[in-house]
Amino acid sequence: MAERAGRVARVSGMTGQLPVVLEFVATAERLAGRLASSRAVSEEGLGLAREAGYPNTVAAHLANLAMVAALRGAEEECERLAREALAIAVPHRVGLRVGVARYARALLDLGLGRHAAAHERFTALTAAGPGAGSPAVVWRAAPDHIEAAMGAGEEAAARAVLAAYERTSAHATTPETRAVLARCRGLVRSREEDFAEALRLHTNAFEAARTALLLGERLRRAQRPGEARAHLRGACETFERAGAGPWARRARGELRAAGEDGRAPVPAVLDALTPQESRIAGLVAEGLSSKRIAARLFLSPRTVEYHLYKIYPKLGIGSRTELARLMVLATGSSTEGTGAGSGQTLRHE
Repeated sequence: MAERAGRVARVSGMTGQLPVVLEFVATAERLAGRLASSRAVSEEGLGLAREAGYPNTVAAHLANLAMVAALRGAEEECERLAREALAIAVPHRVGLRVGVARYARALLDLGLGRHAAAHERFTALTAAGPGAGSPAVVWRAAPDHIEAAMGAGEEAAARAVLAAYERTSAHATTPETRAVLARCRGLVRSREEDFAEALRLHTNAFEAARTALLLGERLRRAQRPGEARAHLRGACETFERAGAGPWARRARGELRAAGEDGRAPVPAVLDALTPQESRIAGLVAEGLSSKRIAARLFLSPRTVEYHLYKIYPKLGIGSRTELARLMVLATGSSTEGTGAGSGQTLRHE
């Protein structure tokens, strides 16, 4: 999509506006749950915006990258990016960018299960005035605010946010907006039929997975584990494909509570990797740095890091150490009865 946007900008003589065009592309990719693509587009747009001297566009890409990091559960990265975005947007009073950066911090708390902290941040976001926030961000964040408030036990606040969201969405005609609204009603009113309606209407796979997770949690707690598992399994797979680590871990935890092991056998997990990802994972297990892997495979270190960013959520892990351990386990399981497994152990002695 970024390449197509670039071609369109060049053909129309708007190359100088490419960083701005990429803002919209990156946001659309994030909203669709394509986090790796959104991150790549925003990183390209950020570099172009800095070269062109467009500070507000720099802030936009930093804020979007903070949102992606929040969904991935990358806490330090999210905080750093949000702080950088705010350092530009606050003095310039660019309320939309300020709002998105602060939304990222609230979303991070929500994803990590810190509902009270998330509710507090969302409440501040809603109350922000001109230059410190944006009605568009408040509207977009409302479903997350409702989930945070319910998780924090603030039902009255959740009802108030829902009422405001219903008013501002009164003329919504897209199925996806109506789906998210139905999910919010289901959350606040504890009505299973609202969740079913949301799942029927969803056109966005990532948002459908969030609805399925919430419904699966409720079914599991209502002692209906068999029904819960189908929803939770699908949600977990979607989150893992997207690289939304905290959401995938939450779904796996609910799956285990519903009587199903949320982990696939090690060899089966590795089958999810592409050939290039498998090669990189193997070299990480050998202890090579990204720079050395890049030289070995004739790639740039940045490309290696991009592949690792995609590998971690596929395998349900979050670090090179975990990746190396998993690869050793896979080698051991596939060479059981041979000397390979012991050879791996001897190298670590």
